[in-house]
Amino acid sequence: MVDSVPNELPAWLTGTPRSCLDPLGAARALRPIIEAGAAEGARQGYISEDVSRAIASSGLWGLRLPRVFGGMEADPRTYIDVIEELSYADPSTGWAFMAASFAAGQAVNLGPSALEAIYRGDNGFITAGQVSTLGRAQAVEGGYRVQGDFHFGSGSQFASWFLGAFALFAGEQPVLDDLGQQTVIVCFTSRKNVRLKGNWDVMGLAATGSVDFEFIDQMIPLDFVLGVPGRPDQGGPTHKIGVSIGHCAWALGAGKRALDEIFRLAQRKRRFKRATLIDQPVFQKQYGEHLATLQAARALAITVFADWFDAAKSGKPSLEVRAQARLASAWATDVALKVGQFAMFSAGSDGVRNNGGENTIQRVYRDLQVGATHRHVDGNILIEASQVALRVADPTMVDL
Repeated sequence: MVDSVPNELPAWLTGTPRSCLDPLGAARALRPIIEAGAAEGARQGYISEDVSRAIASSGLWGLRLPRVFGGMEADPRTYIDVIEELSYADPSTGWAFMAASFAAGQAVNLGPSALEAIYRGDNGFITAGQVSTLGRAQAVEGGYRVQGDFHFGSGSQFASWFLGAFALFAGEQPVLDDLGQQTVIVCFTSRKNVRLKGNWDVMGLAATGSVDFEFIDQMIPLDFVLGVPGRPDQGGPTHKIGVSIGHCAWALGAGKRALDEIFRLAQRKRRFKRATLIDQPVFQKQYGEHLATLQAARALAITVFADWFDAAKSGKPSLEVRAQARLASAWATDVALKVGQFAMFSAGSDGVRNNGGENTIQRVYRDLQVGATHRHVDGNILIEASQVALRVADPTMVDL
């Protein structure tokens, strides 16, 4: 059974630097440290302290923070490169960083007191959360009364803040929007106002510490609620890009690691009375196919998220622009998943041996199996994004 995610945050984490001169170079420098701590993280269910300290001191946690608050406000290409590199070193570490760093940048639309507390306070700015509507809210004077039980708090070991999505009710009646849909609000709260359930025991992405968490019954001031009409954003166009960019970059990094691992193994792996794996024509053909599709998925991702970024500079990106990026993200994840399966099956018995938790091919394979099930990149996204491309999407679809 894995350990529980620590509840208290150390000063070296809450006071983490917010920028660095070369984000990709910083991520690459972390690779040997992350690789050395990957097995320990998987065993205990959250990122090891050595790795956590190294990431904190690198300045990378400020990747998506607005420049006005001392962050880097990274453009899409930089963000993809960094998440891809961290996920190559260890998919669990890349995933936890991706989720928590992305959420930390989402506070840009909060009110003045929330921005002050999160981005200028002494308690840290890193955020974990889930935006599935699993909470319940009632409007009260000055804000909302909320309570909810949420899942998958990836990166919760780092988080000073948590966010969650809440269905709005008036008494027992749901509050509906102009389209007749349930009104949903997204709120931020301090770590001290959530209960971490410590129940992360899984087959893949084991070190992400993605525990369930509870927003205990509390009043959320309006400044800590996203999307209040008329409130200005404190971020730039990068903050209008959805979290699918992180999932896409994660898949590309994990897929590349799987491909590189089987390449290294193939140079020495030989079954009885057979040629070395790297000399077998079937393996050569399959390797080339997976290499090409992974490279193509990466090239497409860079293009479509640059398009989203450019569209965000001049206003709200269209549904078509967003759907194309979501399509590319879901496809990249599917490509990476197939790469992981190819690597695992080609490895034969070398893939199935645990080796005390040090079997990288096996760990990456399990991580890809789990990461590909996420609702931001699953088969439903492929369908919905394709419907937009085919111009047969539900006319009430306003977001994707």
